[in-house]
Amino acid sequence: MGAVTSTAFDLCSGAMRAINALEAGEPMGAQDQNDVLQALNDMLDSWSLDHLMVVASTENFVNFTGGQYQYTIGNAPGGTFTGTVTSGSAIITGVTVPSTLAVNAFLTSNQNLFPANVQVLSIGANTVTMTANAIGTGTGADTVTYGIPGNFYKDGVTGQPIARPLRITEAFTRITSSGNTGLDYPIDIITESKYTAIGYKGVPGPWPTALYYNPTYPLGNIYVYPNPSQAGTLHLWMDQVLSSFTSITQTVALPQGYSRAIKANLAIEIASEYGKTPAATLVARARESKAAIRNLNQGPAVTAFFDADIVRGKRNDAGWIMHGGFTP
Repeated sequence: MGAVTSTAFDLCSGAMRAINALEAGEPMGAQDQNDVLQALNDMLDSWSLDHLMVVASTENFVNFTGGQYQYTIGNAPGGTFTGTVTSGSAIITGVTVPSTLAVNAFLTSNQNLFPANVQVLSIGANTVTMTANAIGTGTGADTVTYGIPGNFYKDGVTGQPIARPLRITEAFTRITSSGNTGLDYPIDIITESKYTAIGYKGVPGPWPTALYYNPTYPLGNIYVYPNPSQAGTLHLWMDQVLSSFTSITQTVALPQGYSRAIKANLAIEIASEYGKTPAATLVARARESKAAIRNLNQGPAVTAFFDADIVRGKRNDAGWIMHGGFTP
């Protein structure tokens, strides 16, 4: 079987039935829908902190600049503005431009008048020009939500916005300069203590070989070392916050095992609010279903390996593993 398609309502009502707060076929009241949906989003947000509960790392392609070794990443919450939107036009008129609005910011229409992933192309005195035409005409002034882009704000291949990652797990550099195109070089993901121990962080080098990520909010900060002397592409594998539901009717395709785990664990989350005590079988199901996901996402153990140059002179020596090839 493939992914399980569910709505937020399915997950919330399933959790309520598991603690007998809702009978089979009984409608869920509007207040219960709001309360349990909030609990669901809070639980998913908390699960994001557990690397083994994240479905998979997302690979993003971003371009670094020669001579720059510090970058912000993500799209921070910005604010809103109002304006007149006309179908077939990329220009939003009648705008009082916010001071924090910037070129490349992603825009969202409150009336769903924009295509996906539309961005700010330019800003005028009372106008905002988008990267694509509007797909509808607004009823009165439309409220437009915008973000504040970091240095790395969208994927270089898909054009999708990049959310602030919780953590960066793996990375490599792909050189794009003439004569070197397609060569990949591994990057070590280092800790804050290792990065701060570097005496001269701006030392020049051909491309980055180490990366430190500080998950500051609302934009994360990436530091690479050494300071690259040429342009290139970073391939970053990131853990990001599990998506929250914006409405009780929203549909989502969940990987195998997640629907059962969400319902069981959400039931335990909300039980006290409804004056219920979770049954022992429910507690066991919640624990078992969550453990199954974590076991699956754990992946294979990393196998130790050694550079061939270290052991070249001792290839016939079966004891090289004990001394690393450094004995005379």
